[in-house]
Amino acid sequence: MPKNVNQGCCDHGGKRTGCGRKPGVKTQPIRLPAWLLEQLSLQGDPRQLIIQACLAQHPSIDREGVHSND
Repeated sequence: MPKNVNQGCCDHGGKRTGCGRKPGVKTQPIRLPAWLLEQLSLQGDPRQLIIQACLAQHPSIDREGVHSND
């Protein structure tokens, strides 16, 4: 089990507050090279850095939910 798991979470099924997907947030797993994730991690949260880069490249993207925790 990952080290940074919420204390109330476990790897078993069932609903747990603060765990898993957020309602209304669509996600899709995307594989990135390990070297890229490592470099992004050195600069901060890789997810947020990727979102910021996409929004900078494509400012017309609908920004609803940009500050969600997903």
